Amino acid sequence: LVAPLPDDHCCAVSSVGNGRMRSLCLSSLLLLHGACCCYIAPASRSECSNTASRRRCRPPLLWSGETSAELVIRAPPQLLFEVYADIERMPEWSPLLERVTLVDPAARRSEWALRVPRPLTRLVNAAGLQNLVQWEAMHELDPPRALRWRSLSGVQNSGEATFTPVAGQPRATTVRLRMSYTLPDLAGPLAETRLAQSFVRRTMHGAMTRFRDAMEAQAAAAVAADDGGGGGAAVAEAAMEAAMKAAME
Repeated sequence: LVAPLPDDHCCAVSSVGNGRMRSLCLSSLLLLHGACCCYIAPASRSECSNTASRRRCRPPLLWSGETSAELVIRAPPQLLFEVYADIERMPEWSPLLERVTLVDPAARRSEWALRVPRPLTRLVNAAGLQNLVQWEAMHELDPPRALRWRSLSGVQNSGEATFTPVAGQPRATTVRLRMSYTLPDLAGPLAETRLAQSFVRRTMHGAMTRFRDAMEAQAAAAVAADDGGGGGAAVAEAAMEAAMKAAME
């Protein structure tokens, strides 16, 4: 999910730094928010007649991958879906995100900006990218069961978040997050390394955990209000404190 770079920067990161750092850089930006590598869109038919553009006319070598995670949250599906579908709140769950702006509500088109983690800034800058990475995406809703998205620019990326009631537990929901991405072929081996996969899973799980803590606190507060206070209020207060603590970590 990174805007295409000029030809001389395409996948420049593949020649920068050692394999361990390249893997970390790639994995940190893959999680719904882009990647350090990019690919240049194929040239138009007219451009293919230009010798300087012929290398852009060759079909790109691409690699596809997928990452998923699952978590049970003690809150009803409708609540979880409504909050998750408010995509401008995404930075609350994903600290790497600087902002998310819904620029066209009718078409559900949005603009995203990600702040590159400080340990990776030198490597990302050497690859020709800025510390703030931006891209566009669109999403579709299937309330209250699922939210699906796909990128409109940069690295090809798509995925979905599903919300399934837990059998026998009306106030519990299984949330599954799945992301698919297509990268330049050179990036494939890096994305498959144990370090990269571990980093992606930890980052994804961390975002889901923050979402869980906030939603369980909100659900507990709603239950307390329905009960008219009492013991429910104490539960809600404890849950809210836990959510605030998790958000600060």
